[in-house]
Amino acid sequence: MTQVSEDIEMNGGVGLDACEPAVEPTSQPMSTGPAGLPTHLPMWKMVLALAMWPMLEQLLGALIGTVDTILAGRMVPAAMEAIGTSGYMLWLMGLLQGAVGVGSTAIIARHVARAEYSKADDALGQSMYLAFVWGLANAVLFWVTAPYLGLITSLEGDALAFCTLYLRYLALVAPCRAVIFIGAACLRGAGDTRSPFFVMLLVNVVNTLVSVVLVLGFGVGFRGIAIGTMVAWVVGSVVMWGLLQRGRGGIRLHLPNLKPQREMLGRLLRVGVPSLIENVGHWGGNLLVVVMVGYLAKLGLNESPMGSQIVGIRIEAFSFLLGFGFNIAAATIVGQYLGVGDVQSAKRATWVATGYTVAIMVSLGVLMMTIPATLTWVFTDQEPFLTDVPPLIFHAGWAQLGFAFFLVLSGALRGAGDTKTTMWMTYGSTFGVRLPLTWLVGIHLGYGLEGIWVVLSGELTLRGGLFLWRFLHGGWARVRV
Repeated sequence: MTQVSEDIEMNGGVGLDACEPAVEPTSQPMSTGPAGLPTHLPMWKMVLALAMWPMLEQLLGALIGTVDTILAGRMVPAAMEAIGTSGYMLWLMGLLQGAVGVGSTAIIARHVARAEYSKADDALGQSMYLAFVWGLANAVLFWVTAPYLGLITSLEGDALAFCTLYLRYLALVAPCRAVIFIGAACLRGAGDTRSPFFVMLLVNVVNTLVSVVLVLGFGVGFRGIAIGTMVAWVVGSVVMWGLLQRGRGGIRLHLPNLKPQREMLGRLLRVGVPSLIENVGHWGGNLLVVVMVGYLAKLGLNESPMGSQIVGIRIEAFSFLLGFGFNIAAATIVGQYLGVGDVQSAKRATWVATGYTVAIMVSLGVLMMTIPATLTWVFTDQEPFLTDVPPLIFHAGWAQLGFAFFLVLSGALRGAGDTKTTMWMTYGSTFGVRLPLTWLVGIHLGYGLEGIWVVLSGELTLRGGLFLWRFLHGGWARVRV
């Protein structure tokens, strides 16, 4: 079910040095607000203005996978199975690259808030250096492991061949994805949430045009889906790099800043590595869930569980990706307000973002519970998906309240640099609740895929409560980045 790339931590004093003040000494008057935020707007308008573009951006990002899913859904069932597994494996790539972006957002937000633009430029340059190096490492990793990743989820025959092809094509553009994701994180830290949206819009347009033309126009088949997606990420990375070099949000990419700087790299890694460990653990736990989902077919509990799983996630994504826009806004706002020592405004902005998120996601959750069959039909007209997916969407619907708290508060905590606490909370929730109950209910008791989604929905509700506890605790406001 819901597999999002952001999660959580658990001890009282966290960060790099919880005993030190969250704000470094600065001569900037505390009454001046953060330099990178539109503080002339009322709080509710400022939060909405910063969240609007990420919301649209996240929806566009989902459409990349949605276009691929719809095209595959009109082919043989093996194509849908391959897209499902490939999407899950590429989620890991996004998590690996996003961990660097967490540090970039937090550090750039602090410096831009205090108008320390040269230091923000240093952080941007080192972030792009890490994007290139880390992107190449991801490319090698996914190219080598592609033939085996499908086997983990019990794919075989054509489905396994399709999955391997898709993953290897996308492995070639892993550095391009890293430039886009980490570059977007840097811009958001500077308060520019609009530019990443237009980059993602371009990626979607290119992906849709190339994939549809190759698959429906030239009859290239499944390979056309992979080529279209690959071309889209290449184009998007070129545009993102150009935007960073021209300058946005008060920060600009200078080529000399790409040379490794030990101190700034250390700061980025100190914030980002706990998030990386968290993301890998979270993904690994969900990989075990996917393995159990794939095993359901062998037990005869579901005919095509992996395909049903991915269709369910694609439908639910339109709810949690809207909420994720406020996750991004909260990270930007909290980081910048903490940069000038205004903890109360950081808290107030987070509660405003939480209110928006709950209203949107709960409303869409009601829709999921009332017309799940109609939503399923939009994505596929094939059995057994029309039978198996609607119950999954129904259970996802009632989980949207807890999911909303998790999403927005995780963004606030990460914007504060509170990545160690989020790491421990994620590990506890994933390995202490999600995995054992998934096996017990879905496999051992034989409730199949629907039983697994009941567990996943319940665990998300619990996780939302954990994040709420941490935010109320207040230790995140004492983190030093």
